[in-house]
Amino acid sequence: PFVQRIKLKSSKIKQPLRFVQITDVHIGSRSKRFLERIVMQINRLNPDFLCITGDFIDETGIPESDLLSLKSVAGPIYFSTGNHEKYEDYEAILQRLKNLGVNVLHSEAVMHRDDLQVMGIEDMEDPLQVEKELKNIELDPDAYKLLLYHRPRGLEAAVDSEIDLIISGHTHNGQIFPFNLAVKRVFGRIKGMYELGSSKQYVSQGTGTWGPVMRLGTRSEITLFELEPAN
Repeated sequence: PFVQRIKLKSSKIKQPLRFVQITDVHIGSRSKRFLERIVMQINRLNPDFLCITGDFIDETGIPESDLLSLKSVAGPIYFSTGNHEKYEDYEAILQRLKNLGVNVLHSEAVMHRDDLQVMGIEDMEDPLQVEKELKNIELDPDAYKLLLYHRPRGLEAAVDSEIDLIISGHTHNGQIFPFNLAVKRVFGRIKGMYELGSSKQYVSQGTGTWGPVMRLGTRSEITLFELEPAN
């Protein structure tokens, strides 16, 4: 995967912050060694924390030992579920991640710093999932609010709740051309940064692959966000 760098500014941020997003890694379709290489790339970027926005695992019975490289990530890891975890041994997957120190966010929020609130919403088919679940999360009005949600939906709800940034995946940008045309019909937002009002949503092309280990017209990515105080 190549590193996609995104620079953002906000008056809510007091000190510069760097964090990484990976998504759609698809361990099962992809190997333990693939994950180890990804973690090495992440650590070279020296982020304050790592976000994983679902579809991390897509096979039943992936042992905890195959995921041990996550323990070498220096900062906290925040995780929101994708659809593929639900197709497999869902509860066991979440327990393995928790055993490795991953913060699994089930429609809940944590304060990473006093100026940054990180929240994750569980993936659902329901297009109104983000809108519904945000009503159950206590939001800090003064902090920069970062939301992890697997599917590239919910930007309109984010505006209403004053969420600053949603990070998503799921689409793979179609992975193999011309499937991106069909995916765009379903989701609209399939790659890159989108803005509505004061809220933004970034849709990653995905870190791994699903099905054939190949891409055509798309690129696997690790996303580095560099967030700075606004002047």
